[in-house]
Amino acid sequence: MAADNEGGAAGTATKASAGYRSVVMLLLFLVYAFNFLDRQIISILAIPIKEDLGLTDEQLGLLGGIAFAILYSTLGVPIAWFADRMNRTWIMTIALTVWSGFTAISGFAQNFMQLFLARVGVGVGEAGGVAPAYTIIADYHPPAERARALAIYSLGIPVGSAFGVIAGSQIAGGGISDSLDWRAAFIIVGVAGIVLAPIFKLIVREPKRGQFDTVPTRAAQSRQETGQYAPGKIRTLSIAGAVLFALPSLLSLFNMLVFGATTVQSVPVLLAAAVVGAVSGWMGGIWVGRQTRAPLLMLGLAVLMQLSALVAWGIPALDGAGFGAAAIGWLIGHAVAGILLGAFFAAFRDFMSLALEKPSFWLMILGASASSMMGYGVFFWLPSFFARNFQLSLTETGWLFGGVLFVAGSLGIFLGGVMGDIMGKSKRSAFATVPAMAFLLSAPLYWAGILSPSPLLATAILFIPTALGLAWLGPVLSAFQHLMPPHMRTSASSVFLLINNLLEIGGGVYVLGRISTVLQPTFGDGSLRISIVIGACLYLVAAFFMFWAARYLARDWEGDGDLKPVPQAEPPTEAEPAQ
Repeated sequence: MAADNEGGAAGTATKASAGYRSVVMLLLFLVYAFNFLDRQIISILAIPIKEDLGLTDEQLGLLGGIAFAILYSTLGVPIAWFADRMNRTWIMTIALTVWSGFTAISGFAQNFMQLFLARVGVGVGEAGGVAPAYTIIADYHPPAERARALAIYSLGIPVGSAFGVIAGSQIAGGGISDSLDWRAAFIIVGVAGIVLAPIFKLIVREPKRGQFDTVPTRAAQSRQETGQYAPGKIRTLSIAGAVLFALPSLLSLFNMLVFGATTVQSVPVLLAAAVVGAVSGWMGGIWVGRQTRAPLLMLGLAVLMQLSALVAWGIPALDGAGFGAAAIGWLIGHAVAGILLGAFFAAFRDFMSLALEKPSFWLMILGASASSMMGYGVFFWLPSFFARNFQLSLTETGWLFGGVLFVAGSLGIFLGGVMGDIMGKSKRSAFATVPAMAFLLSAPLYWAGILSPSPLLATAILFIPTALGLAWLGPVLSAFQHLMPPHMRTSASSVFLLINNLLEIGGGVYVLGRISTVLQPTFGDGSLRISIVIGACLYLVAAFFMFWAARYLARDWEGDGDLKPVPQAEPPTEAEPAQ
C-alpha cells in the first residue's frame, strides 16, 4: 500500500481542467491506436509474409492469434494487481516501449518460429497497455461521461487498425518505395511507438483514484471476505471449474471429429479424460472456496489439473503409444496452469468474492468475447478474403479495408458510447441492450456482405456490420467501471481482457484460419469466405448473453455517482433490494 499512497501523492489530487483532460484523452487514444496498429498490421502483411516464409493459413492464424494472446492475456492479470496499487502511467509507458520494440524486432524474423516469438513479445508488452488506461479514464471523468470517454479511447481500435492496414500495404506494396517490404513496415511502426513512450509519460499525470465516485459503494460498506466463500459462491466456482478442466479434452475431441485431426488418443479416452476433468474441476471449485493459503491453493489446483491429463496420455502410453515430449509438455502445462490459477485466487480473493455476486459482469464478458472472436477474426482475415476472392492487389486491399475500418469502426464506437450514456442515465440495462441489438443486426449483414459477388457491393454492405460490431465498446467498458469499486477496477478490466482476448485473439483468428484450411480442398480460395460466414453466427451468441446480462445490471451496479437514479414507486424492501 505504500506504493499506492506514493502513487496517489504523485498524481493529481484535484480534478483536472477540461483542456488537460482532452490532452490526456488524446495521448491515451494515440497509445491505444499504436496498440492496435502493432497487432493489426500483420493482417495486411500476412499476404507477403505467407509468400516469403512459405506459411499456411493455420500458421498465419497462430501468428495473428495464439502467439499474441498467450502472454497478452495471462500477464494482464498480475500487471493489473500492480496497477491497482502503483503508478499506472509508468506501467503504460514501459508497456508501450516493450511492445513497440518487439514489433520492430518482428521485421528481422527469418522463419515462422522467430516471427512467432517476436509476436509473443508484442503480447507481453501490450498486456500492460489497456486495463490501466480504462481506470485512468474512469478517474478523469464523472460516471455520466464515461461511456463517451471510453468510446473515444476505443476509437484507437479502428484508427490504429486502419492505419496499420493502409500503412502496411503502402510500405510492403511498394507505394512508398520499391526498396521497402513487410520487414520495413514492422520496423517503422515499432520505432514510432518507442518515440511516443517518453512523450506520454512526461504529459500524463497519475489521477487520484475514485475522485468522481462520491457515493459509497456497497463493496466499500461491506466486510471484505478473506475467509471461506459462501456455499452459493463455491457452487458457482465448482460449475466453472468443471467446464474449464474438461475443456482441453473436449476441444481435442471436437478437433478430431470436426476437423479430422489425428491424435494418439481415441474417442473413448478423450471422453474419459473430459469426465475426469469435470469431476476434478468440481473439486477444484470446492478447494478454492474453502482454502485460503496461497501455497496450498496452488498445489491443490496443480494436482487436480493433472488428473485429466494423466488419463488422456497415460492410457495411450499403457497401450503402447509411449510417453513422449508431447505428453510431458501437456502435463507440465497443466501443472503450470494450476499454479497460476491458484496464485490468481490467492491474490484476487476479495475481488472474486465480489465478482461472484454479479452475474451481469460475467455475462457481459461472455457476450463481448463472443462478438470479439468474430470481430477480431474478421479484421485479421478480411484483407486476405478481398485479395483471394476479388483478385485485388495489396495496395487496393489496404485502402478498401482500411477505409471501412476507419470510417465505419469510428462511427459505430462513438455512437454506441453516446447512446449508452444517454439511455443509461434512466435505464442501466441499456448498457447491455444497446450492444445486444447491434449484434443481432450484425450477423445477417455479415452474411450478405461476405457472399456479395463484387468488391464494391461487399464493401458497401460490410460498412454497416463493421460499425454495429464495435458499438458495444463504450457501453460495456463503462458498465465494467460501475460494477466494481474504484480500487478493484483495474482487476475487473484485466479479468475481462483475459477472457476476451484469449477467446477473440487466440480463438477467433486461429479457428477461422483452421476452418479455411480444412475447407480449402473442397472450396479452394472460397474456403475463407465459408469460414467467415460460419463465424458470423457468434454475433447471435453475443446478443443472447447481452440480453441476459441486462436483467441483472441495475441490481449489480456499484454506487450511483452523478447518474440519474432509477425511479422507484416505493422504498425497497428486504425482498426487493435497492437498484
